[in-house]
This record gives sequence, C-alpha cells and structure tokens, in this order.
Amino acid sequence: MTLATVQPFIPTWSELHRGTGILPVSAASIQPFIPTWSELHPFAAELWLTAAIVAVLLAPFFTRRPNFPCALIALGGLVAALCWHLSIGAQPAGPRIATMLVSDPASFFWKSLLLLFTIGIVLMWFATIGSSLHEGDGPEFFSLLLGATLGMSLMASASNLITIFMSIELASLPSYVLAGFRKTRRAGAEASLKYVLFGAATSSIMIYGLSILYGLYGTLNIYDLAPKIIATTTAGGALLAVALSAIFVGIGFKIAAAPFHFWCPDVFEGAGIDVAAFLSVASKGAGLLLLMRLLAAIAEPPSVSRVADIAALLGILGAVTSTVGNTAAFVQTNVKRLLAYSSIAHAGYMLSAAALVIRGNNTAAPGAVLFYLAVYLFMNLGAFTVAGVVLRQTESEQLSAFAGLGRRSPLLAFCMAAFLLSLIGLPPLAGFLAKLNIMYVLADAGGWWWALVVAVGLNTVFSLYYYVRILKVMYIDPSDAPPFAAHPLGTAIAATCAILLLLMLIVYGPIGALTATYARFYTP
Repeated sequence: MTLATVQPFIPTWSELHRGTGILPVSAASIQPFIPTWSELHPFAAELWLTAAIVAVLLAPFFTRRPNFPCALIALGGLVAALCWHLSIGAQPAGPRIATMLVSDPASFFWKSLLLLFTIGIVLMWFATIGSSLHEGDGPEFFSLLLGATLGMSLMASASNLITIFMSIELASLPSYVLAGFRKTRRAGAEASLKYVLFGAATSSIMIYGLSILYGLYGTLNIYDLAPKIIATTTAGGALLAVALSAIFVGIGFKIAAAPFHFWCPDVFEGAGIDVAAFLSVASKGAGLLLLMRLLAAIAEPPSVSRVADIAALLGILGAVTSTVGNTAAFVQTNVKRLLAYSSIAHAGYMLSAAALVIRGNNTAAPGAVLFYLAVYLFMNLGAFTVAGVVLRQTESEQLSAFAGLGRRSPLLAFCMAAFLLSLIGLPPLAGFLAKLNIMYVLADAGGWWWALVVAVGLNTVFSLYYYVRILKVMYIDPSDAPPFAAHPLGTAIAATCAILLLLMLIVYGPIGALTATYARFYTP
C-alpha cells in the first residue's frame, strides 16, 4: 500500500455534532459519579479541612493583618474536624468510595491523633514563633499546614494505587514549602531544596513501582491486587520484588527510615520549630499507617517463605534505622537536629513492630504501633514546645541555650525532663509502656525476632547518652543568664503533655484496650 492510497479520517459535521465516530458511546450516556452524603460522611474530617483551607485563603480579603485571624480559622477548622470526626465514629465507606478510600477503625484512630496533634501545633505556633512570622504570610502558612494534614489523613485511608500516590504527594508538596517558609533564612531555603530533591527522587521511584504492579496484575485497587500477589510464585516474582521495593522507597521517605532518612536532620534544622515538630510525628505516623495497610492487605500465614522474608527485611531495616538515629544523635549540639535523629530512632522502633502485620490478622502489632504513636505525639509536641519557648527567649537553637534552665524556669525544665525520660522509655511515664509493648510483640513472634528485642533494648541504652546530656545541661551546667517568665501558653502545653504522659501510664489498661480495639484494617 502506497502513501497515496492512505485516506485520512475527516469526520463530518454530523459526527462531530453528535460525538459519533469519535467516542464509542454518546456523551449523553456517560454518567458522572457524584457521591452522596452517606458515602462522604466517613470523610467529613477531610471536608472540614478543605473548607478551612478555603476560609484561610479568603481571610486576607476581610482584614489587613491576616496572620492571627488565619491561625484562629485554622484552629477552628481543626477543632470542628476533630469533633465531627469523633461524633460519627469509624463508619465504613460506601462500596464505590471504598475502591479509592476506605474507612476503618485503624484509619479513624490515626485521623483522631493527627487532628489533635495539628491543633497542638497551631497552639504551639501562638506560643513560640507566631509573633515573628512576617505579616501577610499567615494565609499561605496555614493553608499549607492544613493541606499537608489533609494529605496525611488521606494516606491512612488510601486503598488504590492512584490515591496512594496522590495522597503522598498532597502531604509532601506543602511540606516542601513549609520547610523553607522562613524566606529570609538561608538554612531554610537549603533545607527546602534538599527536601524537594530527595522527595522527587523517591516519588519517581515509587510511581515506577506502582506502574509495575498495575502492569503485572491489571488493577489499581490494593484489595484486588492482594490475592494476585499472594498467588504469585515464580512467574513475575522478580518484578514483584522490584515493585514492592520501589513502593517502600516512597513510604520509607515519609517515615525517614534508613537509608532514606538523610533529609530529616537538615530539614528539621532549617525549618521553623513548629514545622519540625509537625513533621516529626505527622509524616511518620501517616507513612506507618499506609505501610501497615499494604502489609495487612497481602498478609499470609507466617509459614509462607515470602511473608517471612518481607517481615524479616522490614524488621531488620527498623533495627538499622533506630541504631542510625541513636548513634548519629551523640554528636549533635543543635537541639532540633538532636530531636530529628531521635525521631528517626523512634520510627525504627515502630517499623520493627509494623513488619509483623504481614504475618496475619493479628491486632497486637498494629495496636502496639498505634499506642506508640499516641504516646509519641505528646512526647514530641511537649519537647518541641519547650525548645520553641527557649528559642523565643534566647534566640538560640543550640544545646547551650538550655544551660541553667532548671534555675531559670523550673517548671519548663521539669516538663522537659519528663519528655526526655519518656523518650528514653523509663517509668513512671507512658514512653516506658510504649517501648515495652513494642518489645513484647517482637518477643511474642519468637525465633530470630528476639534479636530485634535485644536491638531495641541496646538502642534504649544508647539513647541514654544524648537525652541525659540535655538533663545535665539544664540542671548542672552553670549559666549567668537571669530567670525568665516563659510564655503562659507554651508552659500550659508543656505541662499538659507531661501530665498526660503520666496519666497514660496510670490508666494504661483502658488506653491499651482502646488501641487494640481500633487496630483493625478494612477487609473486603
């Protein structure tokens, strides 16, 4: 056939007018999917967050000084989202929504923690660096904070490869900007650039893994993928391993698991202390919930060799992560960098326990992770709040700024001591039971998992050095600086967190039962 015989397709006006000849069906027969309120009801918290973002962006039209009004709008939106979320409970999503987003007890519990924690971050902003934010930057800052919160909320519910990627990006993109939001600080710009480059690399690797999964099995829903992955033996086994590894790269970036943790210390140091506090808990918790959902979807009996290999690999990676975090913290003199490495270590503890989710429908491992997240929320919020109050007073992030704090502000120093002891995992604070739960579920798995129990124990000993070093600076190192009156709201946040850590140990029974009840993932 010559080129002269090739007749181009030129549609007639009647075909263009009716849509025939171009589409296999008429446009009139395409019905858009418009979810009903009953289907959207389980995701009312996300709708409140979206409405709060819109309200924050509209605020500058009604006031010439929008920073504090935007903070109040964000706080009100978060409180409304939390109250509405708690009032509706863990309702299942409709069948059409569930192909993209699921609502189950585990995601309900995490969203409750996330909203409560973000409320604490906004209050912390008032108490620490709110007054130093350039007037007019408030709408951008709080819309980004709420946008990142929305993405991290959706990460816990994502059940589709597309929504997994979109929710991670929705959480990541605002975080990149938040990291460098203090535009006049060179360290912030450097942190933001490193965060973007590292995030872009891991995102590209992750979407490659997602595309391999879709190419292998022809479906995007993880619960449709699960039986096909379980049935995979030799055929496609190598590609499946590549796909799952690539997906973990993206999730490992959010968790700051080694070797994907290099962004964390630099970002924490360059970002504002409120942003660093937010990322220390929210990013890691959302990543862990998404990881446990994926592992629960493909869970098999522990006797299956592939399950044993994946669980062992993740468990070892958790031990390596905690070791890297604790040992790297030894030489840190910047408090935010020190707490960044501390957060990496705690992510490693939780990752070791989360690996057990793939070994079957056992609520002990996810229950231990959820309880750890609940405790970790108050430990980190309190520690970063104290660091922020000291920063506001001394304009220094160095460890030396804490010198003599026990004399200069006794209540603030006492609260910081409580947070540090809880981060170590010592009684009489809830961090002790959180770490003990992790060690218990690892020991209950038996076999070589006892090695991870030893790893957690050794890392706890390692962490003593740099946590106790802060105590030494506060109570032993001399300082000529005069006493100061800490910000009342900052002191109230720190004291509340310290009291809650004590109460969570005393009333562990009901709280442990609560986390065990909500440690259940959706099963189709």
